[in-house]
Amino acid sequence: MAQAFPVLLVIRDSESEVRWMEVRDWLKRASDDGKKTVKQIVFAGKRFDVMSVRRWRERSLTGSSSQGL
Repeated sequence: MAQAFPVLLVIRDSESEVRWMEVRDWLKRASDDGKKTVKQIVFAGKRFDVMSVRRWRERSLTGSSSQGL
């Protein structure tokens, strides 16, 4: 949660589809900003493709939240 840079969780399923999500914001919300222990991440990743990378890049460069990742 306290990392200076994005922390990405990336998975590939049995059909070879790759999905990703940025987990810092998710962990902050799930742990009530560090007050509760989190033992599992509910993966709600988006498809990892050119357009999702471009959208994430634009949000990162403009300082917007990465929740839509």
